[in-house]
Amino acid sequence: MIFEVIQEIIQPWLESNVRTLIVLGIALAFYALIQRYNRPPSTLAHLPYVSFFSFLKYGFKDELYDTYAKEKLLPLLKANGGFFTSPTIQGWVVRLADPVAIKQFTLKQGKTHVSKGHVQRSGADWKRHRKIANLAFQRSMPVQLFGDLAKRMLRSMEKTEEDAIDVNDLFRRFTLDAIGCGGFGFDFHAIEDKESKWVEYYESVMQGMASPFYIVFPSFDTKYVHWFSKREQLHDNLSKLMENMDEIIEKKRKLVYENVQGESKEKDLLTLMIESELKSEGESLSNEELRSNLCIFFLAGHDTTANTLAAIIYELAKNKEIQEKARKEAIRILGDGPEDIAPTAEQLKELDYINMIIKETLRRHPPAYLTTDRVVQNDLVLGDVHIPKGSDLCLDIYSLHHNADIWSNPFEFNPERFAPGGEADSQRGIAWAPFSSGGRMCVGMNFSLTEQRVLIPMLLKKYTWSLPNDSPHQHELQKRGIAWGLVTFKDKVKIEFKKRN
Repeated sequence: MIFEVIQEIIQPWLESNVRTLIVLGIALAFYALIQRYNRPPSTLAHLPYVSFFSFLKYGFKDELYDTYAKEKLLPLLKANGGFFTSPTIQGWVVRLADPVAIKQFTLKQGKTHVSKGHVQRSGADWKRHRKIANLAFQRSMPVQLFGDLAKRMLRSMEKTEEDAIDVNDLFRRFTLDAIGCGGFGFDFHAIEDKESKWVEYYESVMQGMASPFYIVFPSFDTKYVHWFSKREQLHDNLSKLMENMDEIIEKKRKLVYENVQGESKEKDLLTLMIESELKSEGESLSNEELRSNLCIFFLAGHDTTANTLAAIIYELAKNKEIQEKARKEAIRILGDGPEDIAPTAEQLKELDYINMIIKETLRRHPPAYLTTDRVVQNDLVLGDVHIPKGSDLCLDIYSLHHNADIWSNPFEFNPERFAPGGEADSQRGIAWAPFSSGGRMCVGMNFSLTEQRVLIPMLLKKYTWSLPNDSPHQHELQKRGIAWGLVTFKDKVKIEFKKRN
């Protein structure tokens, strides 16, 4: 009886408000969906987090990475001892920015997402690639090559008629030639020839790889790529680059097997990797694997080194006293004559202050703000924090380098941090990790650092420089985080160079 009365009262109301109820139901379902993806899964609920909305907002807002980090990321470090979680396109990842925990983690075994590239291989496959790559990079120190390319770049700078030079573009061309010649013996001629077809192919592929649309919707880059003519052209350019690389690999193999290379002190990495195969019992890489590794070295070593060089020049333009102190060191070692002199391998060891500048630049402006993530194979405890099995975990390099509990005034550029007995020496654990750390440390670290150590003193000897008055970077370097954890500049980094008498 009671239910019949209730039904007589409620049913007419339901019938008259059916549209409202449908809208309300959709709204509730949408809200539940948002909550599901806006917050981390229950297994990571004990960690502070960046919401999915904040992640999307940053992606669409064109916000500077420094601003995003100050407002959203760095405050989370205090909440749980240097751990927090954030969303990515692939899912939620635990970000680690505690020096002691990083040291603990890098000593443990981990497993990365499986990929055909050297950086993301796992287990025995990774060890095989790493062994051969290590042997090659340990023997690769092309100081003379970098010096010759630096002289080529200085001649190019002398010919320019521009009042201010876009140093990011300049260094992208320098590092492209460096990694082409030093990587597999191919000269792009990027420094002198801006119209080079190979430079055009390479730049189009690099820009296309960072396109957010195709990262989020990969099907449009495979099944439906024929819908997009520009994307098809990019695939054609990539094919031409790969075909060129395959031809070079075949020629290199033949030369090495026939022992035609001779005993040159400076061999390219491809030659050294093939030679390393011959010296490693039972270890060998297919042509496809060699090509894949060379592509990874390009991705990891081109833009990152170019951006670091641009950041060094920028900081020295802003900090004239530091620039002058570095110049005195360069002149003491290279002399002060009018000719362009490249440092020798022995002289590089004497660049104490310039090396401090490079390290501080890599701290303040790390070219990658995250490492590739690793899958935790078993339940893991780092410090007092539990990381459940199956979680993705990465090193948050940017947050580590800008944690005020680790570095005093972290947004201030101060090379003295890296002086003997300075702030860097007093750190516990791993507080500086621009190339990651442990067994997964970037295998090309010394290759990149050598490029920088050769070029910077040569520039200091020949030029003084400053920021233009209308530079958008007057107060800080305008940086953006892009795909794959890399950093780029929002605007051109133009510098006014003045040749010294």
